[in-house]
Amino acid sequence: MSDDLNISDMAAIRGRLGPLYDDLHQTMLDVDTAPLFLFSKGSPRLVEVRDKAVTVLDRWAVEEPNVVASIYERLMDVLQTPSVSESLLEAVTWAAHSKLSIDLFDNPSPDSRVFAAAPNLIPLLDESGLVTVTGLDARPWGLHTGNYAFQYHQLLRRGFGSNIHYELIGTVLRLAKQHDLIARFALDDRRLRYKEEYEEWEERDFWYGRSLAGDDLDNLSAVGETFHGDPDGGTSWLHPYAGLSVRWTADGPLKGVEIEEFMPPPKPGAEWVFARYLHAIRDTDRKAFIHCDGAVKAFAAAEYPLSQQGFRARGKGDRYRKLFRIDGQFPTAVWSKLACSWFRDNKLILEYFETAP
Repeated sequence: MSDDLNISDMAAIRGRLGPLYDDLHQTMLDVDTAPLFLFSKGSPRLVEVRDKAVTVLDRWAVEEPNVVASIYERLMDVLQTPSVSESLLEAVTWAAHSKLSIDLFDNPSPDSRVFAAAPNLIPLLDESGLVTVTGLDARPWGLHTGNYAFQYHQLLRRGFGSNIHYELIGTVLRLAKQHDLIARFALDDRRLRYKEEYEEWEERDFWYGRSLAGDDLDNLSAVGETFHGDPDGGTSWLHPYAGLSVRWTADGPLKGVEIEEFMPPPKPGAEWVFARYLHAIRDTDRKAFIHCDGAVKAFAAAEYPLSQQGFRARGKGDRYRKLFRIDGQFPTAVWSKLACSWFRDNKLILEYFETAP
């Protein structure tokens, strides 16, 4: 939606709001509110800053009615509500909400808002910026500690921008509890949410594939890369994924697997291409998986491969952010569910599991 907003109009609205714009954006992050729900959510923190912003825009409409009316008329129909000020405010928040910053790939700082509020979490950080949540009050929608309910990383959201991927997180948490594993997650250290602001939103759908056969997984000669391509090259908005690579390797009794999405050619003007990645290790002697982690890679759009051949030489990416990790011994069926959940919406992961031996 942000691509359809007039850049000059959005700059004018931000300029009129001044510091209130940043306050509103930060509060929306803190209480996990998308622009669509800006005027329907009743969080006291949100209501306070939102009403102040509406008052500023109401005053602008009185002082410069023609300017405000012309901006309103240029908005998409879906953003035009009976309240001109509310329409402008929702529109300008969409512009910020839709943008994914490359700073999301930075490891958290101990003096960030989250870790300053909960310094007890700092010793639990690993070298990849993940927090060990085993033994903590970790739930699919947030990590509860003290007076806070911290949110998981932005890249752990469905489509990187929607609701938190609670199905994936819940799977990891259940797996850790059932099999006595160590679970780690990345937190969004920009968002400071209090316990009383915690909510759980469910999006009812199911994303799964069959489990692979153990005999094939434990065959050390069954290695190599499989590539599944989308017939439309990922150009359909229903399936914006051009391909999926699954590569198995062997090192002694251990087999490793790497799964990565191949994205369609970036849009003109795009700076970055984000792609999901999963890595797992299987111990063929124990006939079980012993490690799994998921990450997102960022590639400079101008250098991103445009063909399957180029994709094979893509490398690790210009930026890399690990988002979850589990260590211990767990069965194939659980790993299969975890892999399908992480690559939710990419039908090629289901195709792989259905066609693998």
